[in-house]
Amino acid sequence: MYANVKEFGAAGDGVAVDTRAIQRALDAGGIVYFPPGTYRTGTIYLRSRGGILLDAGAVIQANPDLSDYNADDFCPQNRVLRDELVSGRHLIVAVEQQEITIAGEGRIDGNFSAWMNEPDPTFGVTPPFFKRHPERPGQMIYLCECTDVRIRDVELTNASYWHCFLHGCERVTISGVRIYGSPRVINNDGIDLDCCRHVTVSGCIILTADDSLTLRADFEPLKKPRICEYITVSNCVFSSDFANAIRVGVGNGEIRRCTFSNISISDSRTGICVASRYWERDRGVTVSDLDFNGLQLYARRPFCIKLDNQRTLNPPCARRIGDLSFSNISGTAERSSYLTGNPEGKLEGITFRDLRLRYGGKGPAPDRDEHGHWGCSSTAAAFELENASGIEFRNVAIDWELDASGWRQDVRATGCDRLEIADCRFRKGVEEKPLLT
Repeated sequence: MYANVKEFGAAGDGVAVDTRAIQRALDAGGIVYFPPGTYRTGTIYLRSRGGILLDAGAVIQANPDLSDYNADDFCPQNRVLRDELVSGRHLIVAVEQQEITIAGEGRIDGNFSAWMNEPDPTFGVTPPFFKRHPERPGQMIYLCECTDVRIRDVELTNASYWHCFLHGCERVTISGVRIYGSPRVINNDGIDLDCCRHVTVSGCIILTADDSLTLRADFEPLKKPRICEYITVSNCVFSSDFANAIRVGVGNGEIRRCTFSNISISDSRTGICVASRYWERDRGVTVSDLDFNGLQLYARRPFCIKLDNQRTLNPPCARRIGDLSFSNISGTAERSSYLTGNPEGKLEGITFRDLRLRYGGKGPAPDRDEHGHWGCSSTAAAFELENASGIEFRNVAIDWELDASGWRQDVRATGCDRLEIADCRFRKGVEEKPLLT
């Protein structure tokens, strides 16, 4: 039997603030049942061998009153990314707990419009993003250094920042989760797995403006540093309007031994992005042994694999990205895929096998498109390679739309060695040239 949250005084009428009643129920131990209703709350803390079960029609909704939330320094692992204009507040929290459950057919609603409801013209995006409020809550669900976590069947929506963040967690199952983020809210990632081990993500639908799913390696805030490894993502649907459906990178640690299979990616700026270093403050992430198999990929840019996310980062990233496999993938594209290394690090051992992509678009393009969205640059090659080693294309076909006149090459490789091409249909050809110094 589950404890009914209403027996602890929760009203569930969408007007009363139920934070204290919900916390009393959670502190009593076990899993707390939420019958249909809207439960307005600030931060609630899950306890070991407990959690929440949301009936269909039950909604946990973020309270607009900021005094109802945790302090930024409530635990030593919590971090605040002030450059993204966000606080360290969270809606649902578990820190160093075991056997945590978030389940049911109900909804967890971040209520972003309580903090973000004015258009922000500074981005130059059409339609404009909502202006970021520096006091908006951070990650809606924040689980840190927990073990044996189960998140299933719930709907997560309207986060003002990331929807679900797991940092340093082990033995995690996420299944059947539906995440719907507003296309006008910047930074509203779906699921972020940071320094997590032994994780499965399956049967999820994640539709966001920012990254749908990320693997990260920022171990420094944790009490026990961990490698991000042994993660399996399967049978999911992802869409990221202005960012990456799948993003790998961020931090100073290591990401390895992860698989992605049977995934449908649509309406995304970039399908798969692997970048060792995103910010100048980081040293970069070592990435290896990733396998992507059986994807339908309908994105403006299929792949972006870089040691440095931006050429302006200095000094160049000295880490390694290698041993990546992309196979059995089909879809459409209209921007170049980038594989970009540098003389200090290593970008090597990347295989594309059994791919078929239909390319449209006009080829060369600036970094912003006609709507002001960034990260949309393109060259005249479908695959633009630079400073990479051991790149293999095997049984890869690129089909060109009739109006794709601006494209000049299927593959252009600059300063690369051990480029292997076998059984491919590259009608515009391959160009190899040395790197200019």
